[in-house]
Amino acid sequence: MTFAAFSFSHRTQFPWLLASVALVAATVSGCGGGDSYEPTAPINTTVEYFPTVANAESGALMRRGQNVDVLTGSLVGPEYGDTWMYQWINKTAGTGYYTTHFLSALEKTTQLYANTVTYSDTQPYEVRDFGSKNQFVARSFENTRCQYSPQDRSPFPRRPFAVGNAWTFVWDETCLNGTVVNTVKKTITGRIVGLETKTLGLLGQGGVALGGTTQRTFQTARYTATRTETTLAGTWTYADTCWHDMAQDRTVQCDTTASYVPAGGAAVTQVYEQSQTLAFVREVRTPSPVLITDGPTTVAMYAGRWDFKLVGSGGSVTCSNMAISLTGNVTGDCVRVTTVLATRPDPNNPPAGVIQVPVETRAAFTVSGFVDRRAYTAPVAAGGTASTRWIDAINIVADSNPNDLSLTGEMLSPISASGTWLGAAATGGTALEGTFAAKHR
Repeated sequence: MTFAAFSFSHRTQFPWLLASVALVAATVSGCGGGDSYEPTAPINTTVEYFPTVANAESGALMRRGQNVDVLTGSLVGPEYGDTWMYQWINKTAGTGYYTTHFLSALEKTTQLYANTVTYSDTQPYEVRDFGSKNQFVARSFENTRCQYSPQDRSPFPRRPFAVGNAWTFVWDETCLNGTVVNTVKKTITGRIVGLETKTLGLLGQGGVALGGTTQRTFQTARYTATRTETTLAGTWTYADTCWHDMAQDRTVQCDTTASYVPAGGAAVTQVYEQSQTLAFVREVRTPSPVLITDGPTTVAMYAGRWDFKLVGSGGSVTCSNMAISLTGNVTGDCVRVTTVLATRPDPNNPPAGVIQVPVETRAAFTVSGFVDRRAYTAPVAAGGTASTRWIDAINIVADSNPNDLSLTGEMLSPISASGTWLGAAATGGTALEGTFAAKHR
């Protein structure tokens, strides 16, 4: 797996954010010698019933669907919807959050792909792009676009995973925000120090915290690394100890100590410790469109800020300040905009003339609800048969009165949802109704 590490400007304090579970790369210069590691026991990873193939370019092993070119290891069919999460804890500050990674695009011919990374707090999502050798090449968030140079490798160890293997890599991250350009010079020097079994407690459907009942065991290469990130302002230095899943080139845990020295200074001015731990993984191997039911799920992967727009017979409702918690609870503020015709004096026909003019009315209200797993039976057409499937459903009602707004729908992915809504009856007793679309912010 290629990582989106060292990819932060406003988020430099969290440098080890991963980029992909399904697409794997570790093309790094300066690998040390050593024999290939051949485990004596089966590798226990998230999904066992998909074949493992080797990527001819990077040498990394990948889980794949059935549509694989056996000569090159390239994916010839869709691979869309893979989702994984990390828990981040700043041990010094006592704060933390989760990141959710969603494989949101894949170009079949070139194998260029992108994923969307969302946050359980108020940070804006970002999109990360990868090259044909699965190396991280760029990322975008809000009005900022960052490029990486060189783009021909990744700053991580490659196979064979053997104790003593070492590597060094030097590269730049250049970010453009409008006309402002910032460049961060980055280095890494690392070494594999052990081959170990690692067991983690992953998030369950109800958003159960780490250490819960869902356990996963990984065969890992433990490595240490020293990284630097240098700007005109100063240099961050990170000392890492990480456990790397050898089956899919995925780091499952990293412990980091960070320090900062301002430019021209000698004294360390800031030190903190943080950890990053794999919290959830869902690998999908089905034709597009991918449904949440195609693999394991957790309500925690929807955590963060959302925008909802409702359109229908009762005007429009916009809920641009919505939040979903790690346990699936939904809260937010909405505004209903309706337009009615009002009688007004006609300025062109005084004094008794009147005209009908549209008047917009805005009404604010709060809502609450939840996301949960449930069986859904699709409406049956005449002569058809009923079909039922499991979905991650979302249900929201107005706090003032459920009759004012009742919304039901389906979480289509960690970044989108859709469904229908009903509202209070309009003049004449006609119920208001429509559809909604929601996007993770």
